[in-house]
Amino acid sequence: MSDLSVCNGTKLGLKGVYTLIIRFAQPCKTRIRDHRSAVIGRGLYLYTGSALGAGSSSLEARIGRHLRRRKKKFWHIDRILACKSARVVSVVFAETICKMECKVNAALLRDSHTSALFARVGSSDCRCSSHFLLAKQSLLSVRRRVRAHYREEGLAPQVVGKPRTVFMANSRQLW
Repeated sequence: MSDLSVCNGTKLGLKGVYTLIIRFAQPCKTRIRDHRSAVIGRGLYLYTGSALGAGSSSLEARIGRHLRRRKKKFWHIDRILACKSARVVSVVFAETICKMECKVNAALLRDSHTSALFARVGSSDCRCSSHFLLAKQSLLSVRRRVRAHYREEGLAPQVVGKPRTVFMANSRQLW
């Protein structure tokens, strides 16, 4: 029995890995780590995480939480997404019961079109340099490259181009 057949249609939710593609229309000054200020420049950024729990820790609930403007700032990404010029413009995700966020993130970091500008952001519970990366290409190219890196890791990625429409309509179901 597949993970999808066990989780789909229940209150448990899906499990998996996701990458938020975030556009900053304007530079943003925010506190990311250790109460230190950082300026995030204009452009596209990637944030990779995982959601392997049930209910509020499920894949769709976690992504839905990231998309909400009003929430308690718990993770680094919460403070980043609180910037007024930050918009999640796309989400790439894949169902898996394995913890794959570091493998996906490492694949993204090997790409010559991405780089980690801020150390240890989103990676305080692992050994990765950062899970918040600058992407140096157009949105269409970034989506293609992220999807390709998921496939390299043996995952079956799905891309959502209008995440607020999909994940905010009903955070308990993907569609």
